[in-house]
Amino acid sequence: MKRPRWMLIFILFVVGLFLGYAIFTALAVAFFPRVTNITQPILCAGEQTVEVTRSSVRPGETFFSVNVYCDGSDITFQAVALTGLLASLVFFVLLLIAARNNLVADPSAPALFPNAGMPSATKGKTPLERMSELKEMRDRNLISQVEYERKKDEIMKEL
Repeated sequence: MKRPRWMLIFILFVVGLFLGYAIFTALAVAFFPRVTNITQPILCAGEQTVEVTRSSVRPGETFFSVNVYCDGSDITFQAVALTGLLASLVFFVLLLIAARNNLVADPSAPALFPNAGMPSATKGKTPLERMSELKEMRDRNLISQVEYERKKDEIMKEL
């Protein structure tokens, strides 16, 4: 069974929240009346009034001031935050769909230390036991020094 990569999912969630708020803010600044019309059911329970004031301080520079009123009361920060959160969650779901193949660990991939602490396949003995037997054989002159070094290297590679 594939295991989910929770750290990657958490990182995508945080990135999704940040980018969702950033995109929502950019849309609200660039296309405010359109975003207001789209989010009006979330932000305002009833009718809304959008008041746009155009002013020019210097020649060639035009500034706009936009005020939105809902049933005589201004939009609250909580309503804007909830709308941004909704946009963030939509963006997070889109990120999850795009990265769905990378969100689970491959079960066929080998573990980092598959044989750690387990006896080797040779007669069910641990590498430590095999090393001690190898030293005994060398001390009794049953094997040469060259063969001792070769077998010692084989045992060390298993670790």
